[in-house]
Amino acid sequence: MMLRKLGIALAVVVAFGAGGFALVRMMDAGATEFRVEGDVLHISGPVSGAASDRLERLLDENPGIAAVALGDIPGADDVAWVTGMGRMIRAAGLETRATGIVVNDGLFLFLGGASRSVAQGGALVLHSDAVQRQAGVAADVSSAAEADRVRFVEAMLGDAGFAAFMGETRASRDSYELTGDDLARFGLATAN
Repeated sequence: MMLRKLGIALAVVVAFGAGGFALVRMMDAGATEFRVEGDVLHISGPVSGAASDRLERLLDENPGIAAVALGDIPGADDVAWVTGMGRMIRAAGLETRATGIVVNDGLFLFLGGASRSVAQGGALVLHSDAVQRQAGVAADVSSAAEADRVRFVEAMLGDAGFAAFMGETRASRDSYELTGDDLARFGLATAN
């Protein structure tokens, strides 16, 4: 009887441990990834609320960071988080480089750069909200989010033209990769 109770208790402990491990792995699967390499901060993955705090901490802990390399960023859950991160990048005077595929509201990290470039293999892409949802990325379609987009683009670029283009493109096309002409027209890239 005692061995049976001990076996049940052990099974419960193992089940809780395995469940906790699986939960942590599941949470990490969609997390924004950060890596500092020399004077470059690499960011990739979907942007979530915790990413803003991590960016602030990493910038405080690594005052020698000069550039942010943006890997594959499928978007952001909340416009306020990602525009806040873009403002942090700008306030720190950092360069941004799109080294991967940066999508929709993830572009606000790119726009935060004091200087901005798209590297070989990098791209800035706009997806419709439907395509974003199919990819498992939330699309913040609230009127407050739209107002934040416009304010952020005006602050970073001097006018809201690109915000209007983003909205129109997301509403009318499934997917659109910004061209060199788009980058020049809206002043998105300052060096290439």
